[in-house]
Amino acid sequence: MKQADIVAFVRREWWLVEEEKAAFWAQHKRAVSAAEALRLGDELRRHARLIQPAWPDAAERADDLAVHVRVSEALRAVARHHAR
Repeated sequence: MKQADIVAFVRREWWLVEEEKAAFWAQHKRAVSAAEALRLGDELRRHARLIQPAWPDAAERADDLAVHVRVSEALRAVARHHAR
């Protein structure tokens, strides 16, 4: 690897890369169906289990449940606020 290549890499317009990535994923999310999104999520879960068969452990599952409870409570609060 040449020093000039490393310098060019570091000096890239990373903000532009981030904008392009954001645009790509926004379009992808608009195009993918709910069923496809669930299928992709399940593939990621299966891959994670191949790499780490004990995942998720009890503590991770409890943490995940706690997040879901907080989000659910927040959504109910918003619904109550808008119902007034």
